[in-house]
Order: sequence, then structure tokens, then C-alpha cells
Amino acid sequence: MPNEIDVASLTTCQVAPDGHYVRLNFEDARGRPAALKLPSSCVHQLVMTLPQLLSQALQAQYADRSLRAVFPLGEWRLEVAAGSKELILTMRTPEGFEVAFSLSAAAIAGLTSVIEEHSSGAEPGPNSFAS
Repeated sequence: MPNEIDVASLTTCQVAPDGHYVRLNFEDARGRPAALKLPSSCVHQLVMTLPQLLSQALQAQYADRSLRAVFPLGEWRLEVAAGSKELILTMRTPEGFEVAFSLSAAAIAGLTSVIEEHSSGAEPGPNSFAS
């Protein structure tokens, strides 16, 4: 069985000067300080995994498969990706959570179509849209 640490709270986070590691400092259930040192590749894996895990936890806690983690949009930025025809859409919450997506021409066309249809007051269609 692996070492299991019952974390009570995350206290601080640090990035190594060379960017190769991230340190997550926390307090365990007994009030003792501890830290987790992760290579940046593991941080990438966590970022890709945590939103889905949070949604699964909410669904299990409330026995409702429709629940998911939703974050308020504070700011957004649209940029041209260097050396590419794709755009980069960066979205940030008021609390500082930020994520960026690469948008292909097909994705942009699909989003534009849904937004135009929604804002035109057309007959209500489905409650969600997907590519």
C-alpha cells in the first residue's frame, strides 16, 4: 500500500527557479507541515485531470450526474498562434485560474455558428452544444 497523506489544507505553492519542479506545501490532518515536489510534467498531468476529478466528486457527493465544476469567466484573450493559422483562446477567472485552448478554423466556425444562433433569438434548441 502506498504512503497516504491525509491533507487538511494547501498552504503555499512554489515554482523552482528553473521551472522544472513545483512544490505544493500543505498541512496534514494532524497539523504537521508537509510538501509534495512534482516535476512540471506531473503538474501538466494534474491540470488535465483535476477538473474531471472535481466534477466526479461533485456528482458522487450529490448523486447528480449533471453536476460539473463551473468557473466564472473574468477575462479572456484571443491571440494568433505564432507560425500557425490557429488562434489561442485564454480564459481566466477572477481568482486567477487560467486555461488556454488552441482553436482551429473548424472550431471557430462551430462556435461562431452556435453563438449567432443563440443571440439571434432563434427557436430554443438543445440546452447544450458540442462539436
